[in-house]
Amino acid sequence: MKNLPHRTLQTVLPNWAYERLNEYLNSEGLRRYASNTAWALAAKIFSVIMSFFVTIYLVRYLGPENYGNLSYAVSFVGIFSVLSTLGIDNVLYRELIVYPEKRNEYLGSAFLLKLSAGFIACVFTIFGAIFFATDDVSQLIIIMLAATFIFNSFNVVIYEFQANVKQKYPSLVSLAVVFILNLLKLSVIALDQGIIYIGGILLLESVLYATFFIFIRIRHYGTFRDWTYNKTIAVSILRDSWPFIFIALFASVYARIDQVMLKHLIDSSAVGIYDAAVRIAEVWLFVPGIIASSLFPAIVNGKKTSVYEYKKRLLNLTIFLVIIAGALATFSSFIAKPLIHTLYGPAFIESAGVFTIYIWSGVFVSISLVLHYFLLAENKRKVIFFSSLGTMITNIALNVLLIPVYGITGAALATLISYAILILPIILIFKLK
Repeated sequence: MKNLPHRTLQTVLPNWAYERLNEYLNSEGLRRYASNTAWALAAKIFSVIMSFFVTIYLVRYLGPENYGNLSYAVSFVGIFSVLSTLGIDNVLYRELIVYPEKRNEYLGSAFLLKLSAGFIACVFTIFGAIFFATDDVSQLIIIMLAATFIFNSFNVVIYEFQANVKQKYPSLVSLAVVFILNLLKLSVIALDQGIIYIGGILLLESVLYATFFIFIRIRHYGTFRDWTYNKTIAVSILRDSWPFIFIALFASVYARIDQVMLKHLIDSSAVGIYDAAVRIAEVWLFVPGIIASSLFPAIVNGKKTSVYEYKKRLLNLTIFLVIIAGALATFSSFIAKPLIHTLYGPAFIESAGVFTIYIWSGVFVSISLVLHYFLLAENKRKVIFFSSLGTMITNIALNVLLIPVYGITGAALATLISYAILILPIILIFKLK
């Protein structure tokens, strides 16, 4: 069982890709990061497979209109999520790596900040639903999901495990929660209970994560009594993270605004058809996400040895991820219609056009993930800030222009172009010295 994560990576990736990844992790010190990445990837693969098939049944069961209402509610809540995170997650992760001896002060301060912000985000989301949600079903689901911001405060536990290269335990929590939630979703479908019960399950997700995170934290690091609030550290976290508050806001808007605008400019069915395509197109994006986030400690530590090798690794990782994304997008474009028809049925056949365009966003998402961690390590917050701002403005403008003309296909084009613009600062990585 000890080598299970490595065998999983070797099974999932082609031989040449697995060997290429090992080039970055061939030293004894970095093998811990390989194991860390492998555990996260293995758990995520099982979670995605389970969720994939359940989501297909759920989409078929709800149909375009009801599924559109659900997707709209989730997207609406997602826009307000930045108020609950305060943009401190990336800063906290970095500080726990750099100052492990102060972890209890950083975790306690970050938790209290996020808990307070969660209550504020909950209130704003509820008021937003009352004034902007156009139907009772979406409004009720939004109000239910607003409570997730409070429970999500316990997610700071993840960064304690990640900073200590123990991704295995949060990964197992994720697997357990996904299994429970998917079982409940299947029960709702079997009992024909409807969309409101699905909304309740989405609320339960944050409750389960909070419960399990509390359990594994106590089991591995002791009670939460050792967490302490330090005003100086709290101010320091907010000072370093304030650009990320806006960056997260920009990211939330350009990631969710397309579905919100489709609801208001067209109808709920358009949202459902669009989101069904997006679900399939994004199903694999956890792979570059996990690799980039799990290798962040190795990237930061690698800079201490050689700046040239540090940037070279980033470049090689970028090329590796782009090749995978490009190959997948090319293959998927040819099978879009039969794939959508097989998975969702004739009611969602319009999703094929969206899927063919949206799948290419994965190329730029892969690049932007590596770029994000590079800029974070270099503390180039202004570059992240202005690139994210430009992407958001472009995305909103393109949605306004393209949706009335091309409908859901226009929304997909807007997203693709916006993600492409996000990677313009990539030239910073190519300046090897």
